[in-house]
Amino acid sequence: MRKYFQKMFTIILVFSLMMGCIGCSDEKKEPKPRPKVTAKIDEGNANADGKGEGQADVPLIIGCSGFSRQFNPFLASGQADRQVVDLTQVYLVTNDRAGRIVYKGIDGELRKYNGKNYTYYGATDLSVKYDKKSDTSVYRIKLRDDLLFSDGEKLTIDDVIFSIYVLCDSDYKGSAILKNMPIQGLTNYLADSTKAEKLSEKKVKQYIKKHYHKLSKHFNKQDKYFDMQMERQARIALSGKKGKKVKNISGIRKINDYEMSITTSGYNREMTTALKIPICALHYYGDTEKFDIGKNQFGFVRGNISSILANKTNPVGAGAYRFIKCENDVIYFNSNELYYLGCPEIAFLQMKDMTETLQETNLEIKKKQMEELQQQQQQEEKPHPSICPVAEIMEVTEGTADALNASFPEEELPWIMGANSNNKFSGNTLDTRFVGDGQYHYIGINASRVAIGKDAGSNASKYLRKALASVFSDARSALLQEEGANVRLVNYPVAAESWLSPNPEEEQYAAAYSRDIRGDKVYDSSEEAGSDRTALVKKMALEYLQAAGYQVQQGKVVAAPEGALSEFTIWVADGQKNRLYPVVEKAVQILGDMGITLKMESINGTGALQKKLQSGMQQLWVASRAVNDMDMQARYAAKNNPFGIKDKVLNRTIRELDRLMSSSERKERYQRCFEHIMDGAVEVPVCEYYTITLYSSKRIDMDTIAKDVTVYYSWMNEMQKVRME
Repeated sequence: MRKYFQKMFTIILVFSLMMGCIGCSDEKKEPKPRPKVTAKIDEGNANADGKGEGQADVPLIIGCSGFSRQFNPFLASGQADRQVVDLTQVYLVTNDRAGRIVYKGIDGELRKYNGKNYTYYGATDLSVKYDKKSDTSVYRIKLRDDLLFSDGEKLTIDDVIFSIYVLCDSDYKGSAILKNMPIQGLTNYLADSTKAEKLSEKKVKQYIKKHYHKLSKHFNKQDKYFDMQMERQARIALSGKKGKKVKNISGIRKINDYEMSITTSGYNREMTTALKIPICALHYYGDTEKFDIGKNQFGFVRGNISSILANKTNPVGAGAYRFIKCENDVIYFNSNELYYLGCPEIAFLQMKDMTETLQETNLEIKKKQMEELQQQQQQEEKPHPSICPVAEIMEVTEGTADALNASFPEEELPWIMGANSNNKFSGNTLDTRFVGDGQYHYIGINASRVAIGKDAGSNASKYLRKALASVFSDARSALLQEEGANVRLVNYPVAAESWLSPNPEEEQYAAAYSRDIRGDKVYDSSEEAGSDRTALVKKMALEYLQAAGYQVQQGKVVAAPEGALSEFTIWVADGQKNRLYPVVEKAVQILGDMGITLKMESINGTGALQKKLQSGMQQLWVASRAVNDMDMQARYAAKNNPFGIKDKVLNRTIRELDRLMSSSERKERYQRCFEHIMDGAVEVPVCEYYTITLYSSKRIDMDTIAKDVTVYYSWMNEMQKVRME
């Protein structure tokens, strides 16, 4: 009996502990935020002063680069102008820290990033269904029913449809990509002819071939939507408005005041990203008397959106803050009590153009330093400036700005740490957050030009490129010495923080090109560099070269196989001024020690480099692309892709991406694509560079700043939570 009770006690204890763990778990969503409405609303007009209950009166001052005062949400493009839009507008869909779209924003989604759980809320729920039989996708959008613009007007699906029609109008010339998506009826609408989308592919291709120059002169050939734009323009030209007139975009349908659907031809993996648009107020930017869906009126004169774009400097939206005025290079905001994620904790906010201020501060610093150096020289003392030489740091420490984003050379980073008593990046004076600058940097290798004979896909050709790639991968360590904390090495052809990137905890994860010809890891970490590792990499690269047919004696290549080279050229935009030049320089040295010659050819700017890459004559080159550019089709599967690869398996895997709806399946296919790219050794991932956001930890409650911010998720995404000390 005693044993029985002991056993029962143990079971109860274990159960209690399990329940306790469940209760303490962070696997719970944050409570759904609600607006703390203190404004009086009378017939759509909000009598609000931007002060909720218990808010701080002290303004938060954000330092920024110059703004062009183009605050219209349809057109704003500069960084500072976009920040104004982000503060004042609400977006149709949002994304998480890893760049993945939030599909259930109304009730919130719990997602893990960097080992922590975060809750994401948004203005909408988004569902996507692909129908194989009709080869169409339906995007159903459900809007929250409690959204209000900052002036008190209700935000409904009419505002969404108005915004979409503006972005899809023939007169729209902004950067939004929605117009490039295969929305059913959009080409007919732009052509004003039912004939445009019925034309055969054969007829369209013949027309493009015949009128290529005429069609392409208005497009940038490096634009990933170039082919789609060409085809659409060809259909518009061929239709000649001979079919029936088209009064609306057939794929856009209003279901009720808070729901709508968009139907596209096929499935386009970028459509969800294209829907990340600001929901603009119809009653403010458009004309409500010209909006009647039943009569095919959408709030403006079709083909002429000049009246919508005319208001450039006084944005109105449903975002966390209301725009008050722009005066003397300072933008003034007050909080929006009607904001759906809750009234911001800080009542007043300013964005200050720091361009002239920083220039003046730098001049003052230089003047003081010269005076101090002269005094020290007169006293025959060793020069030792006692003041901080970085203007951005001084502006935050002395209170001109509470938060400021900038780039700092490696040699200036100690000054940030020196401002804190603990001599660390974050302390009692400054809090420092490193965030990617939005660019992924790589070294490209043209398979058709770096091969053994004419077979770019043979094992021998891959071994040759893997030898070069493994040396470049090791040479990346030069950046850590040059850039220090300003750089993060990347091991796959995607941003390290992207949800598509392989996880370092996964067994197959490895530093780029760190496996030898047998598939064994030669080293584990891309950051652990040194002469010992370089020696191992040389040995590994020589093994690859021998397998490719090169003759090696005493650690050096002495002869190349028939149809192969032992001398290569790498194109580098701006030569030694390029930030990746140290990688090239180190690779030249390592390869030279192995008997392989690598010559650097300086190209005058990135624009000239992109044009030269169209020639297909490149062997190797240094380049970068935006981290949110995941168009694998254009990059690797296009007929004349710059990597010179023709991989049927890779092409098939890329095509499969256009039919997969599940996130787990898509991630698996993307990673399979990465494996093919790395196996073909046509791209060496190098790095992402950081920018730094400095916060005044004296004046801001740093516990309220968003944690784990990334290139996809700014601290301004949670601006409503920020408090002042």
